[in-house]
Formats: sequence, C-alpha cells, structure tokens
Amino acid sequence: MPVPKTFANSAIPERPEVLGPALAHVVKVDGGRETLLGQAWIAGTNQLVTCGHVVEQFQRSPSTVIVKFPASGNRYAVQAIRLHPSFVRQPDQLVKYDVALLTVALAHPETQAKPLPFSFEQHLKTNQPVATVRYPVHLGQLSSAPEPLSQEGRYLGLLRKHDNFHLLHDLALSPGDSGAPLFDGMSVVAIHCGDTATLPGLNLPTTSIRLALWVDALRELGVSETAGLVSRRMLRPIISAAVVFIVSLMLTSAVACFLLMPTTQARWAVNQPAMLPLDISFNRPLNGYKFGDDVQIVLVPRSDCWLYVFDVDAAGHVLELYPPHGFTAFVKAGQSRTIDRFGSKLLKVNYEKDKLHVVALNSDYPLVTRSDIDPVDPAGQPLKLNGTELAERIADFKQADAKNVLHLVMDAPTAKRGN
Repeated sequence: MPVPKTFANSAIPERPEVLGPALAHVVKVDGGRETLLGQAWIAGTNQLVTCGHVVEQFQRSPSTVIVKFPASGNRYAVQAIRLHPSFVRQPDQLVKYDVALLTVALAHPETQAKPLPFSFEQHLKTNQPVATVRYPVHLGQLSSAPEPLSQEGRYLGLLRKHDNFHLLHDLALSPGDSGAPLFDGMSVVAIHCGDTATLPGLNLPTTSIRLALWVDALRELGVSETAGLVSRRMLRPIISAAVVFIVSLMLTSAVACFLLMPTTQARWAVNQPAMLPLDISFNRPLNGYKFGDDVQIVLVPRSDCWLYVFDVDAAGHVLELYPPHGFTAFVKAGQSRTIDRFGSKLLKVNYEKDKLHVVALNSDYPLVTRSDIDPVDPAGQPLKLNGTELAERIADFKQADAKNVLHLVMDAPTAKRGN
C-alpha cells in the first residue's frame, strides 16, 4: 500500500478535513453557561486526549465537564478523568507531563470516527515544520459550517537537555487551544500545552515560544498507538474518495430496497420531491423503553437540507432538540446527527405523551428566529412559541413551497405505566 504524501515541505496533513470528526472541545457547564476549557481528540475507543491542566480540577466531578464535537454538534458528559502519573505543577508554575485521558461513552457518529493516527518513538529535528488541526471556538461564531483549521509552525527543540518529553514550538495558538494535536505530516507527534514556556521560571526571552508534550507520554496512560490501525484510504486523493463514496452509495441504496432496518425507521413519500427521504432510528424499539431509559435519536438525510427536531409536550411547550443552540441547522446528505440531550440534560423516557416534529427544509430561511429563543437560557429553556404556533409556522412553509419541505409528526418514546 502506498504511503500517503504530505504537502511539499509542509507538516499539514493531507485533507485535514477528514480529521474533523475526531476533534472535540472540552467545555465546563455551569448553570446553563458553557466555558471552553481546551481541545481534545479521539485516541481510542471511548478515549479522548487533552491537557491535564484543562481538567485537573474536575477529577472528582468529571460529569461537570462535557466534550462537544463541532463536526456533528454532539455533546457527551465525561465519565472519568485520568491524569498522567507524573503530572505535577512545579513551584515556578510550569506543569510537567501535562496530559490527561478522558473516558466518554460515545455514540454515532463519533463511534465511527477514526482515532487520530500516532505512533511512538517518532523523533523530531530542530526547526522542522509541525502543524495543528483543530476547531478554534470562534469559528462557530464566524461561520455557519465551520471546518477544522490547519496551522503550521516549527519545532524548536527540547525544553531542557536530556528531556525528550517537553518540547518547544512556535505555532501561534491561543488560550483554549490547550490539548490540540501537533502533526508531522500524517502522524500526531505532540500535544500543545499552552504558553507555559513563557513563565518567568524558564527565563525565555520571547513570548512566541510555546510548550508541547511528546506523544510518547500517552504510553503511561495505557493508550496504544493508532497509526497502524487508522485506515490510510481516508487520506487518498479526493478523486479516489469520490469513487468510493459513489460506489458505497449505490450499494447502500440497493441493499436498502431489500432489507428492513432493525430499529424504527420513518420515511416520507412526497410527489416529485426536491429532496430525498430522511431516515430516523432510535436506540430501542419505540415500545421497548422503560421509565428513565436514555433516548438516542439518529437522523440521516439523503439530501442536503436544513434540519430541525422539536419536542412538544401536552401543555404545548416546544423544545428545540436540533440544532443545538449555536449550531447550524445545515446537514449534508448522508451525514448522521445524533440527538440524546436538550441543553446539558440527557433525554430520558417518562410517562408523558410528547410529540416529535421533524422538519427538513431545502432553504436556509430560518424556521426558528432569535425572537423565539429564551434570551437568558437559550440552550436550556423551551422556545417562546407553543405547539400550535409551531405547527402553523411549518404549514406556512409548506404552503409557500411544499416540494421543498418534509415534515413528520410522530409519538416520542413513552414508558408504559407499571414499567
């Protein structure tokens, strides 16, 4: 198998966008407010790597921290935090072995995301290029469909002689970027730790020098190298990827004609639709939930669309389950979206007979406007319109352009009394 080529004289991975599904933000949730703490990335099954100083104070209460995946909009509570065995804050405030492993119960599509590729004992040469790929938090404010940002700098050498683990670099990274992976072509070689290298105790003459930790430090956390496991096919030229996509799509369509999905699936039949149907599945059969069970809804549109999912209770309160507050409603054909929470709260089954409204539009004209959203707690409160008003608004969209609107109303998962 040919070795993937990197850009000439560049450390930036070829097609960095394919790494996006493995990249996450570490976020603290407090009273409905979210504060970005740092970056994280998938390094193994249900394992994410970040900096130790990012999560150090939450070791005893890991569930107060979540990881958010910008590529999908999915959010997960952290189940456990493990610092490197040699993690220490020195008297000069330098943090050594500044890395931590997060345990998270991932769902689709993150369970299908490839871990970032890395292997141990990859030595660097002074002044060679290194690069990072991550989602700066401000991109979500500047772009409705952010892509991971690649950035290049240089490896400057060791922090101290005979210490291969603590490295210096000059990538122009900002607060909130701690934990970002540093690449040498297609392999992660280090973890960015922040501006620790400018602390007075180090007596370094410039503020442009930053600190990183050699990826080999992950060995002490029990993390296995992934470079031999990550498929190189995802890094082939775009033409090859397009051929694979087309063939896969044809095969999937053929199989779908003969097989039924094991989970509940909803489809629409619309006369001469401008959009293809949208597939919906749940983590259990709709009649198989018990009180308190977690609910996960997976949606896969077959055409590019702007997707909305609402929960309407018997009193008419409307919760916008998708998109999460601050994320775009746009979803590309074939991309899946998993819904398992409203704001920071997991979706749980109760005895209430709510209705789910799933709406797909072939237009970026917003179905929900700023005036509909609670200004104090936009991510955790119902919309400022009731179920009847929502139905009327959707009807108005259908009346204006029925061929470009798909709308499904279905019963939400409900527990039976006595279960």
